[in-house]
Amino acid sequence: MRMKPLNRPISLLLVLLLSACTTLKSPLHSSAPAQSNAEAADDDATTSAEDNANLPRQELTPQIVYGVLASEIAAQRGAAGSSAVTYLDLARQTKDPRLAQRAAEFALFSGQLKEASDSLALWMELDPSSQIPREQLFITMLRSGKLAESEPLVEDLLKREPQRAPDIFVQLARLTARQSDKQAASAMVNRLASRYPDLPEARFAVIAVAAEINDDATIQREFDRLAQIAPKWDLPVAWQTDRLRRIKLEQAIDFLQHELQRRPDAGLELRTAYPRLLVGAKRFAEARSAFEALLKQNPDNPELLYATGLLAYQLRDLDAADQRLTAALQQKHPETDFIRFTLGQVAEDRQDKSAAYRWYQSVGQGPQYLPAQGRLAALDAADGKLDQALQRLAPLGEGEQEKVQVAMQQAEMARNAKRYDLSYRILTQALESWPRSPELLYDRALVADQLGNLGDAERDLKALLKEKPDDPQALNALGYTLANRSNRHQEALAYIEKALKADPDNPMILDSMGWVLFKLGRSEAALKYLERSYAAMQDSEVAAHMGEVMWKLGRKQEALGVWNRALARDPGNEALQDVLKRFRLP
Repeated sequence: MRMKPLNRPISLLLVLLLSACTTLKSPLHSSAPAQSNAEAADDDATTSAEDNANLPRQELTPQIVYGVLASEIAAQRGAAGSSAVTYLDLARQTKDPRLAQRAAEFALFSGQLKEASDSLALWMELDPSSQIPREQLFITMLRSGKLAESEPLVEDLLKREPQRAPDIFVQLARLTARQSDKQAASAMVNRLASRYPDLPEARFAVIAVAAEINDDATIQREFDRLAQIAPKWDLPVAWQTDRLRRIKLEQAIDFLQHELQRRPDAGLELRTAYPRLLVGAKRFAEARSAFEALLKQNPDNPELLYATGLLAYQLRDLDAADQRLTAALQQKHPETDFIRFTLGQVAEDRQDKSAAYRWYQSVGQGPQYLPAQGRLAALDAADGKLDQALQRLAPLGEGEQEKVQVAMQQAEMARNAKRYDLSYRILTQALESWPRSPELLYDRALVADQLGNLGDAERDLKALLKEKPDDPQALNALGYTLANRSNRHQEALAYIEKALKADPDNPMILDSMGWVLFKLGRSEAALKYLERSYAAMQDSEVAAHMGEVMWKLGRKQEALGVWNRALARDPGNEALQDVLKRFRLP
């Protein structure tokens, strides 16, 4: 296929593909009344006095002072692991729980699980009334994969502080899922959770370990239970939705749809996750309907206005897109400039150039500024103001990537105006600054081909292939150029075969393969590739090639039919006009 510009659309695509449901908050079932500041201060003072009374009276020997100072300095210099060892040794000598606590902190920070376990065990021994080391120890044991040792610690903590059971089971759900012995982890969690049949967090922990052993029956049973006892708790549903999304998107969609049907009071965040998944599956019409239903209940929600506006634009409902995106702006959606840029595209598609101009001009400095200025330049160029368009773009761009993008857009506008020499000069000037830019080399090769300069086109494409030797688009471009502009058809075939191997279903490469085979006199084989290309992409140039091969094979009426249908769609296409002229057809 004739060399085409790289796929660099100025317009931005739909930006609703959200990868996961955000984790939602768990109800902690706390019913303790809030204390006044004075009461809290009194409690702190009492606790501090009691703690100090229970601490050992410690003589600050030079060894202790030196060990503490050296450990703190080492930790500040990034050697927290060695600090943990020193503090643990001091704690064993002095029997001081404060030193054991500091040893545990440094060990946990540096990821030394054995030292952390030893420090926490010592801290718990030296200060039996403190619950902190108990909880940290069971977490550390689980992180170390020591299920048998952690279970009695969890049981003890649940017995001592039953009000903290929700938090503890959420921790279990997170940590037991990482165990190498999945079956043992599942058995442990089920034993602990069996005593809490009506605790939502316990049911969630069972779900988490069941997922690790692919126990779908248990997962379903526990979700049925959660729908009854905690219909407003969204976390487990969000967790399972994200898990299924990473396995198979359609499963996640079906699961979430089912759960929302039996959770009418689910939070907006979870309900919004459903249409976002539909967007991820490219089921845009369904996603739009689901977002619209949410918008009826939340008519001023800026995120819903934004989503429905973008989907309306995706589905080419331009009036609705304009209305919803404008409303999202009025409701102060944070993506102000992106919305303005998109409204400019909507206006362009509605053939309202003045409105498009206004929207693009309203885009401020930031990620959308350069694209907006690019569209303004394109509108100028379309009105015949090419010099004005080029001048608008000339000072723009920060850094190599943006500067290259600006040069390519300037060259494209000159090329569209058929000022090929100017386009070539712009690209050549840019290549003086960035001589190895694949994009600039490709574009200059494209212009050289349009100028009929095979040598320059071949030079740039081979330079590009030095940078990206397996790039199928560059391989295809070089192969097609050689097939179309020279008699080096076998060489061209080698490049196109390599491109097709890398991208076997690309319709442009299929067209190139058909065309080079035709040049080699293999018309029957050529037609098969061209028919595959045309079935995938109703391109006028492919139609020109396919009709020519059909004509060569004596299937002239079929050729005329292909050409006439293509002309009806694209009457000014140069490739079609050229083939008709060569065959002296009206």
